[in-house]
Amino acid sequence: MFKSGTHRQVFATVAASMSIFISGMWLGWPSSVGEKFAKHQTDVEVTYDELSWIVCLMDLGNFISPVFAGYMMDTLGRKLSIVVLGPLFIVSWLLTLYVPSIWALYGARLMAGIGKGMSYTVVPVFLGEIAGVKIRGALGSVFTIQLSSGFLFEVIVGPFLTYRTLNKVSAVMPVLFFLMFLWMPESPYYLLKKGREAKAAKCLQWYRCDSEITSELHQMDVNVQKEMENQATFYELFTNRKNFKALMVVVTACIAQRAGGISCLLAYSPLFLPEPAPIIGKFEYIMIFATMLVVVNFIGLALVDKVGRKPLLIFSEVSSGLITFTFGVYYFLKDHAGLTSFTWLPYLCHFSFAIALAIGVGFIPVVFLGEMFPVNVRSHCSAIASITMALASFVSNKIFLVISRTYGYYTMFWGFTVVNFICAYFAYRYAVETTGKTFQEIQDILEESVKNDDRQKSKAKQNDEVKTICCMKQL
Repeated sequence: MFKSGTHRQVFATVAASMSIFISGMWLGWPSSVGEKFAKHQTDVEVTYDELSWIVCLMDLGNFISPVFAGYMMDTLGRKLSIVVLGPLFIVSWLLTLYVPSIWALYGARLMAGIGKGMSYTVVPVFLGEIAGVKIRGALGSVFTIQLSSGFLFEVIVGPFLTYRTLNKVSAVMPVLFFLMFLWMPESPYYLLKKGREAKAAKCLQWYRCDSEITSELHQMDVNVQKEMENQATFYELFTNRKNFKALMVVVTACIAQRAGGISCLLAYSPLFLPEPAPIIGKFEYIMIFATMLVVVNFIGLALVDKVGRKPLLIFSEVSSGLITFTFGVYYFLKDHAGLTSFTWLPYLCHFSFAIALAIGVGFIPVVFLGEMFPVNVRSHCSAIASITMALASFVSNKIFLVISRTYGYYTMFWGFTVVNFICAYFAYRYAVETTGKTFQEIQDILEESVKNDDRQKSKAKQNDEVKTICCMKQL
């Protein structure tokens, strides 16, 4: 069936990341059914206040599940922690079909959020551990392509189907995911961590489609033994400067991804995009926006292992900052100078933001997450990253309308600009390049970068002491 190890790794990546596709479907679901709720075309009567809770409960579920998921994947394994997402998502969709009540919708969205948080925690680690060095970045970017594709699916299909038909079609996807991923082998890294060398060798042979894996398996085992010398606790993340630096790089990238504007653009575009829309309708532009998130991710997939993670991340964050700044200028002039023309500008910004996000910051945090941390703390870092994204998304979504209605849309867009520029500077200053590097090489690079930071601080301190002495002599 599979002609090479690359084909097997790609299939495993697609199968595992289908859980992210389902999460993307749940992200796009409110956009598809919101109008149906308003027109009373559903099994449940929903007010606007209840609809807002339906939307936000997914972020809440996403917030509470990562720590549990991190513990689960270290205890039960990466594979089983992903497999259980199938029944979880199946039940969430069945609730929308067979329990016609607002509380069932609350429960469904909460379960969807729990599944999303678990997916964001476990899947990046699994993908980073099964992928070969040369294609690890490309496989990691599939994660975000699946999320955008799920959102696009709901946005495009939803308007043409009834409420129940849409939910029935959506319920098929977790069944397919469960059947596809159930047959995937476990991560060799996890098996080595548990001391199951023979099983790890068998799984690695499957993923590489090669019987000659002795050297790679030995290197994996050396890495695992070295990394497991330290206790796997959250405390280890903050006391080990190398791990802490990597964590801060990932966390700031996650903040840029979710608090840099995308969460609010996905949720509130119909509210802030001006009328009339140029050439085509407003919702057609939203479909184009979702399409670009998918299409440009493929470009990022092609570039990430050639251009590098760090350059793409910085370019993406700076571009996003410039676009949200332009957004803000338009709405500032509209509110304070009575601007009535240039209604095409926010649509151009809307379209451009999808490109800027998808080319880098939309997927690179996931790539970093799967390759920058030693195996003893990888699950903890993944949990923190998932919580960070959930919290950033929840906060930005909750405050967007309040601040925008009080102080104007430009206030929030300029806030996004500040987030993007600060995160871009942080990436420029502290991120390390991981393209084409083994896990051990990445750890060595991080170790050396920490030593360089120490040398720079020491040099700066010496210069300050010299300046102080000179000033005292002059006095």
